[in-house]
Amino acid sequence: MIEQQQYLGFDCLVMTEAKTNSKAILCPERGGILIQLTLEGEEVFYLQEDTFSDATKNIRGGNPILFPTCGPLPNNEYILDGKTYSLKQHGFARNKVWAVESTESTEESIKVTLRLEDDEETRELYPFSFRLLFTYELKDGKLSLYQTYENLSNRTMPFYAGFHPYFLGDHYSATYDIPSTHYLDAEDGKVKERKQPINELEIADTKIFLELSKPTSSITFKNHTICLSYSEHFSYGLVWSERASEYVCLEPWMAGPGTFTNNKGVIQLAAGQQLQAECAFFIKK
Repeated sequence: MIEQQQYLGFDCLVMTEAKTNSKAILCPERGGILIQLTLEGEEVFYLQEDTFSDATKNIRGGNPILFPTCGPLPNNEYILDGKTYSLKQHGFARNKVWAVESTESTEESIKVTLRLEDDEETRELYPFSFRLLFTYELKDGKLSLYQTYENLSNRTMPFYAGFHPYFLGDHYSATYDIPSTHYLDAEDGKVKERKQPINELEIADTKIFLELSKPTSSITFKNHTICLSYSEHFSYGLVWSERASEYVCLEPWMAGPGTFTNNKGVIQLAAGQQLQAECAFFIKK
């Protein structure tokens, strides 16, 4: 079932799968964000409501979309073809209004497809014509996010996308399964070997786990394990929190922080081409 509903002043779409006691709430006008997720009766996401209700703020919670970059650029700038552009941390997709492309509700699954296209504002920040189609599917207690990145320009379009999910739970008592042996420590900028349990790391400074070797990462909290699966395009996994006893961000990124040049993982999408990628959330009890 799909219903339209007002939430804190914004129009949202509520996807409900009664047979699995699962629900997902999307807000197209606040960056196409998935703001709430319940899977098999377990509330999955943290949401700081005052940051959602104020459109001038970046949302702390849910699952913000990161495009065309993840993380910060040096001085919030990059150079392309000899010209300097300004672009804030995590890009602009999380702050744009997305259009509802289609909805579909059947006995098998519930789907909502959202669309984002370039406009005058985005072209000032990122000089490309593009179309993003993101399909959220709730099926059998699992939320999948199928992504299409399309280059409508007449030249190659560089980008690296990602997601920023805020999972409800206590970092210090959690158990992590992240398939990586090394991480970049944002505290001092050094790559380090993973020698201790992740829940012993201080994550107010981001830990960027490198070269993920399996398509699934997970965090086990007190009553359940939240699993995050991703296609091969996502090879970095970030762990971060400002309130580590309340939520943990485990973020799949296509590339690490940096510019579009000399940055492993950056997608160079040829003119007129598309890239398909996937990401999903599910629960183990």
